[in-house]
Amino acid sequence: MATCSALVVDNDPFTLASIVDALRHQRVTVVAQAGSAREALELQATSMPDVALLDLDLGIGPNGIDLAHALRIRQPEIGLVILSTYRDPRLLVPGSAAPPRGTTYLNKNDINDFAVIVDTVIATARTPLRSRGIVPASLPELTPQQLEVLRLVADGLSTQAIADARNVRPKAIEQIISRLSELLEVPRDSSANQRVQLARVYLEYAGKIEQPEQ
Repeated sequence: MATCSALVVDNDPFTLASIVDALRHQRVTVVAQAGSAREALELQATSMPDVALLDLDLGIGPNGIDLAHALRIRQPEIGLVILSTYRDPRLLVPGSAAPPRGTTYLNKNDINDFAVIVDTVIATARTPLRSRGIVPASLPELTPQQLEVLRLVADGLSTQAIADARNVRPKAIEQIISRLSELLEVPRDSSANQRVQLARVYLEYAGKIEQPEQ
């Protein structure tokens, strides 16, 4: 007997197929699977799943949080699970809205067994509006502007290039970088390159490299 019905959305075909297979082996009925937000909304209209499992980064266009809000508007009691490498979703879209109430946020790097995903999907389907902690390990409170500058530093842009991209003076970018160093507790001694350290923080929270053990 099926435990619940699910919509699975991921723009990586291998990941999508793997998750769908794992869910089906645990008696979760996958009523629809999609690789984009647009496709997911089209399928949701006819499948009406109990829960949606969404990748945060869906490529160009709406992301997983955008899709979560759209699904919840159409289906007020749908369960929502967001799966991502990003430890803080604000790194993907600075200034984006918080996920809808009851959303469960799972980090891919913390999962070594598909059973965690399956159990979370089933639990979220049963209590879709239950209050849950969204991000277990997030960055300090940063403004959208600070998050964007942090991303651009990680992309390797110079202070001048960042200033040009944001149409501000280089001095303003230098001040933001200095403030980021304070907030993120980046060492300022001569043995540590400030920009390299900031880039490392970004990559750690984006799930691109492993975080150091505490």
